[in-house]
Amino acid sequence: MTHNIPHTEEAKDKIRKAKLGVPLIKKRRKLILLDGLRHWKCSTCLRVLPEGSFYKSKRTWNGITNECRNCHIKCSIKTRDKANSNRLGRESMRRQRAKDPEKYRERERMASKKRLKDIRFYARQCLNNAVSGGIISKPKQCSKCGLNKKLTAHHRDYMKPLEVEWFCYECHGNR
Repeated sequence: MTHNIPHTEEAKDKIRKAKLGVPLIKKRRKLILLDGLRHWKCSTCLRVLPEGSFYKSKRTWNGITNECRNCHIKCSIKTRDKANSNRLGRESMRRQRAKDPEKYRERERMASKKRLKDIRFYARQCLNNAVSGGIISKPKQCSKCGLNKKLTAHHRDYMKPLEVEWFCYECHGNR
């Protein structure tokens, strides 16, 4: 229930402190002075390094990041792994699709209506007719990784619609 009485300064201060939280001074990194220079301990490699070995940050109380530049670069390179990024994207899409499948069905319906009937469309249509007519048999295993998964056809040349390689989704995406 709300009220029309304004807060007192004491109440405002109490609310402000509750929102900000109490700083954990015990958990702060200790400043180490060596030869008059400020040194800090890297939280990743645990080496004591001068302040210039850390990136600047406005978010921290001491104005530098918690890991040294070398550790930050190593971590950045790890996260730039393209295969890992693709895997994370696929997992995210699966979660989103499971959460709201109708949204994605509608999106696919609209895309198929707007699709231009180009050479790729005709190649896929020709292949699908050949598979359903029994002219071409679809294998059970991926031709690259050999796993029994749902397969898709890969056309090297769309002018030859019945010459395809069968890949699972991951191998086809990597191709």
